[in-house]
Amino acid sequence: MTRMTPNSDALIAELVGDLEPVKPLHLRSGLAGVLGAAGLSAAAVIVLLGARPDWVLGSAEPMHLVATGLFAGLALAASVTVIVMGRPQVGTDHGGWRWAAGMAALLPLAALIVAVARGRAGVAHEVAGDGAECLVIGAVASLLVFAMLTAWLRRGAPTAPGRAGLVAGVAAGAFGSFAVSLHCPDNDIVHIGMWHASAVVVMAALGRAVIPRLVRW
Repeated sequence: MTRMTPNSDALIAELVGDLEPVKPLHLRSGLAGVLGAAGLSAAAVIVLLGARPDWVLGSAEPMHLVATGLFAGLALAASVTVIVMGRPQVGTDHGGWRWAAGMAALLPLAALIVAVARGRAGVAHEVAGDGAECLVIGAVASLLVFAMLTAWLRRGAPTAPGRAGLVAGVAAGAFGSFAVSLHCPDNDIVHIGMWHASAVVVMAALGRAVIPRLVRW
């Protein structure tokens, strides 16, 4: 057995001298932070822009409930995946969020089918409407969750930063789409599938492009 020399002891002491204990990442605290950020964003949308009239009256359209539920489910599933990615473990499956993404993808698919059935005039009317405003609101409403998940990944050690950034963007965008659904009074599937769902796509692209550069370790 090699005996440690005084020089070796000094070198080890120098290497570890500046190290500080790291607070472990817990799934519960990460999820609480995400839900808190999402709640603040949704509340800001309602306070600043107002809630849907039917919600104020205590009722809701079925199409709106389905779409809002799909966005919420995708947001939660993707958020849990990102939180787990920040705490890498052997054998952990990070693909569960894809099932929720597949369900939410039915919205733009249905929008495409309905738009084709309506013809050029129906699509032109939707594009000329205020749908772009919903896209902007959804993207802005997702930024707080986006920042929170980015900070979480920076504290952690994701082994696949590119995929983690993509899923973080999906989670943030889905929460943003959920928030805008609490305000937007439009129940048309083309509007929801074209504009509300676009916030998820935009934030996913942003997450994939930006977050990997911020979480390298």
